[in-house]
This record gives sequence, structure tokens and C-alpha cells, in this order.
Amino acid sequence: MSDRIPQDFIDDLVQRIDIGEIIGNRIDIKKAGKEYKANCPFHGEKTPSFTVSPEKGFYHCFGCGAHGTALGFLMEYERLTFIEAIEELAKTVGVDVPKTKEDKIKNKRNISLKELLSEVSAHYTSNLSQSKEAINYLKDRGIDGKNAKYFSLGFSNNSWSEILDTFGASEKDKQKLLDSGLIIKKDDGGFYDRFRNRIMFPIKDNRGDVLGFGGRIIGNDEPKYLNSPETALFRKGELLYGLFESKEGIGKTKSAIIVEGYTDVIALQKYGFNTALATLGTATTEYHIRKMFRTIDEITFCFDGDKAGYKAALKAMELSLPLVKTNKEVNFLILKKGQDPDEMIKSDGSDAFNTSLNNAYSLDQFLIEVMRDKYNTETIKGKANAIEDGMSLLSKVKEGIYKDLLIENFSNEYKLNENQIKRFYEDTNQKRDNSKRSFRNRPGKKKLGLRPSLIKQAISILLHYPNILKDIVVEDCLSHIDEKGIDILKEIINLTQGKDSIRLATILEHFQDKKTQQHLQNLSLETLMIKESEIENEFQDILKRLYILSNKTEMKTLMKKASQNKLTKLEKNRFIELSANIKIK
Repeated sequence: MSDRIPQDFIDDLVQRIDIGEIIGNRIDIKKAGKEYKANCPFHGEKTPSFTVSPEKGFYHCFGCGAHGTALGFLMEYERLTFIEAIEELAKTVGVDVPKTKEDKIKNKRNISLKELLSEVSAHYTSNLSQSKEAINYLKDRGIDGKNAKYFSLGFSNNSWSEILDTFGASEKDKQKLLDSGLIIKKDDGGFYDRFRNRIMFPIKDNRGDVLGFGGRIIGNDEPKYLNSPETALFRKGELLYGLFESKEGIGKTKSAIIVEGYTDVIALQKYGFNTALATLGTATTEYHIRKMFRTIDEITFCFDGDKAGYKAALKAMELSLPLVKTNKEVNFLILKKGQDPDEMIKSDGSDAFNTSLNNAYSLDQFLIEVMRDKYNTETIKGKANAIEDGMSLLSKVKEGIYKDLLIENFSNEYKLNENQIKRFYEDTNQKRDNSKRSFRNRPGKKKLGLRPSLIKQAISILLHYPNILKDIVVEDCLSHIDEKGIDILKEIINLTQGKDSIRLATILEHFQDKKTQQHLQNLSLETLMIKESEIENEFQDILKRLYILSNKTEMKTLMKKASQNKLTKLEKNRFIELSANIKIK
């Protein structure tokens, strides 16, 4: 992302932004000394544990652990993309986002495709109002005019060229239709409409822009459901149906119900369950779960009561295990055999469905049910297999109290001492650790004599006291150090040195690599075990030790070249200079 927007612009933008204003315009915050406090918008709480620091340009929740910059807040809270969040911040300070020529072309093309898809969606909606057959089909499914309008439903006439004829006047227009997935190219070079004789379900992003379509055939032809192909805008593994329509409900409850079908979403919305979403003809992906957990705390997977639904629930459970924690939970509602949410709510009513939701399996309960279904736990062999299989799955959960409680509940099910269960878990971890240790101890590149925490400590100081280099000049002589983190340290030094004022947020957003950014965020949250009065001296001492290390490393390189009579004149002078100042052991 940042390769399209100059990093200098992002740094300056984050530095200028008042995070208190950005967050305060979206949630209720109250002044508390130099900071602000609020109830965390990312999890339910009664006592405020969410703090906002304008000085650092950083927010942090001591309850759920959510943290980040103004940029990160917009992405999490409003579900914006990186580019959208940058544009939103730029509007706040009244500047335009500079873009490369390539990015401007791509952005213009995407806007053009969205406009076309919106026009086609309106065309499908017009078709629906004129088709008695389509209207009767929807009525038979319990979808009235109000539901259809809310979800912008439409109808593609039974024609091979209606969209092509209406929107494909020129070759350029035809290419846009092809890029949008609305037409298909024939082998002979001609084109035909992708969607014919289908109820059309527009797939929208969180802003309401149409990115593609799902189409349900009227009649018995195959395939029953047909989605847009993968395009520059439409990515099935990332999108969810109903995201825009359920945005308000999800925002209020911090929860979502994941179902399998588009009509399930519409039926639930009609009966007052306005947090339903559906995958686009694919299984739930890790991306889906991660994206939802950005802004919500609870996901309930509600799948059909058939083999396919049960299989989808198993897949969702396995994907959820590494992502759940104390404040993020998943539940599973498996309906009766041959029943889907649409059918259940129509036949049994909203109260019955709500009761079923409240009685849905928690993660640990569902895991136990899965093991019961998979193994005959009445036998010793079956019980042993269930325990080993279940513990292998639970080992994917992140360490913490939540994981301990899951293990405790699982052990209670089999009437075994919790320590016996944990022993299996610990033995598994030990084997994994031994394997990693064995790999780490293999002969390889020899490490330099740098204390592992030295560079980390220097980075930590700069994160906690980013203005320390205002009056300190760091010599450009760390280039010979080849240790983990040295490039990050040098980048932070270059970014902060000589600046009158710089915020923590500016440093964090300077690194667009997600792993690096997360690592730096975690470091910034750690308590620095150095008195403030000793910070400058400590940092100067670290620099001296880094200089010495760099010089020694350079000296060893020059000695090797000298033994081969390969030193240049400049290198000889440098060799003499270093020889007078350091000793190589």
C-alpha cells in the first residue's frame, strides 16, 4: 500500500493528526490528565479501560489489548482499508493524498467499474419490478418488496445479450463489462451475458459500493447459484454478503451471525436479526474471521443441518481456534437435519430462533460434541483418540487464561485429572520445542558477540522517548553490524534524529510491514526498566557499544582482505586508523 503513497506523506500526516479529535468524533471520550479515557469500542465494558494519548498519537485498551494509531483506529472501528483510512485522515487536515501515475490510473479504473456495477444493479432492480415471475418467486420465499428494496435485489432477464447490448456500446465499454465479470468472452471472440434468468443479489463493501453479484436461478437449471468471478474488485474469500446492510446492527451489538445463504441473511434481517452475514458460496476463511474480530467480540456460526453444514462448522472451528481469546469468542448453532435458518425462522418464529441462538454450543462444547460424533468414547481406545485429537486442536489456541479454561472444561468431560490432560499438552509442546531447538542449534552462520537485548533496548528507548535524538547526533557508523533489528534501529534513528518533535504513532506507521509494526507496537507497550533521568546516558552507552561492535566487525573484514593483499588505498588508511583504536580478540 505505502509504495503507492509516499512514506514521507504518511509520516507527516500521522505526525499532524490529533488522535484525540479523530477518536473523540466517533466515540465518547473524557479528559484524564494528559490523556483521554473511554469505554472501549472494541469490547463491552462498564468501567473505562480505553486510553487515548495525543502526545504519543496512540490508543490502548487495558481490557482487551486493542491498540494502535489514528490510522489503525479508523481501519478497525470503521472497517476501512489502509488507503481509505489515509484518505479520511487527509480530509481531516485538509490535504490531498499524492499518488503515483500508476495508482491514479488503477484508482480511476476501479471507480469506473464501481459506477458501472451500480448502474447495472439499478438496471436489474428495474427488471425485477417488471417481472411477475421473479416477484412471485421472491414472495414464495417470504421476501416482500420492502426486503427486496433494502437489499437492492434485482433480476437478470432470460437473455444472452441484454447487459451487453445495454452497457456495451463501444469496445471500451465491453472491456469494462468483462473486467467487472458481467460478460463472458466466446471462443470465437464475441461475448454473452454471464447472468441470465436469475434473482440478483448485489455484493457490497462496507461503504455500500457494489463490487459484484450473486445470482439465483429461477427454475431448475444449473448451477443454482452463480457468483461474479474474481476481479480487481470482487474477491470471494474476503467479502461477506450483507456487510453493508448489517453494518449498523453489528456495530451496536459487537456480534455477528454467519450463515450459508443470501436468503438466510434476508430472512433473519426481516425477523429482526440484523447482524447476519453470509460467505459468497465458499467456506469461511481465516481472513473472514480476522476481519470480523477487528470490530466484533462474538461470532455465531449458524449452518444448515446437513453433512455440508456440519463440515462447514468443523472448518470454521479449526480456523477460529488460533484467533479466539478471552474477549473474542465463537459459538456454533447446527440446525435440525434438512433445515436452514431461512426455513427455521419462518416455520418456528423469531422467538424459537432466538432461543436456539442463546443455546448455541460454545467453542469447548462444540469441540466435545465433535469428538463424541467422531469417536466411540465408551471404549478406552475411542476415549484416548478423542482426548489426543481434542488436545491437538486446543493446542492451537493462544496461551492465556482462556486456553486454560478450555482445557479444564475438556478434561472434565472425560472425568480425568486436569493435570493428566495438561501433561499430554505439555509433552506435545515439549516435542515441538525440542524440534525447534534442534533446528536452531544446527551449524550455521556464526553470531556476532552482541548481547541479544542491546538493539532491542535501543529501539525500546526510542519508542518510549522518540524525541531523545533531538540534540543527540548518531554517527553513521553502524553499517557493519549484521544483527536482527539493526535495520529497524537505523531507520528509526534516521526518522527521529534532529526532529524538534515526533510521536510514537509516526514511528509505528513508518513501518508498513505488518509483522514489524506489530512487534514495535508490542515493544512500545512494555514497561521500560530505566529511570527517566538515566535514559539519555543509557542510550549513549548503547550507542558506544554498537560503535565498538561495528568497528570490530569492519576490522575483521579488513584483516581478511589484508591477508589476501586486496586492500585498496582507502582501506589501508582505514585499517591503520582502526588498528590504533581497537584490539581484535
